Amino acid sequence: MKAKYLSIILLTFVLLVGCVNQNKAAVSTKDYEKIKLELIKKQTSKEGILYSIKLINASDFVIKQNNVYVYFPIKTSQLSYKGNEYKVEATGNKLDIQPGEEVTLYVFMPFEGIGDKSLLGVDTPIIQLKGYLDSVDNKHKFSIGGDLIKN
Repeated sequence: MKAKYLSIILLTFVLLVGCVNQNKAAVSTKDYEKIKLELIKKQTSKEGILYSIKLINASDFVIKQNNVYVYFPIKTSQLSYKGNEYKVEATGNKLDIQPGEEVTLYVFMPFEGIGDKSLLGVDTPIIQLKGYLDSVDNKHKFSIGGDLIKN
């Protein structure tokens, strides 16, 4: 009789240990800092500028459902700029960029329709990545970016 109870207790313990949730480490700001966007090549023509960009996921997490945009900031004075709602989305992107993976993206910024280029920071394009790290929910949503061309 005692062996029966001992077997039931032991079986229950084994089942409980097997069901323990083994969560990954929590995402931190250091993980976002490990995601890089690097300009590989810039080609200018009379129609516009083609940028080749490398997205590097050096974090320990999968980048989910991301979008990469480039835009020319609007000049507000000789030394200051503001954002621009007109953004061009990169091509060559993919879902679920694995840890350690690199993806090459392309952005063509056309001059057609711009009008007065002196009102835009054509020489100072801005890049922006919006996405999710590890899980698609508001807790894991992030955005990084900055100057595409580093001085």
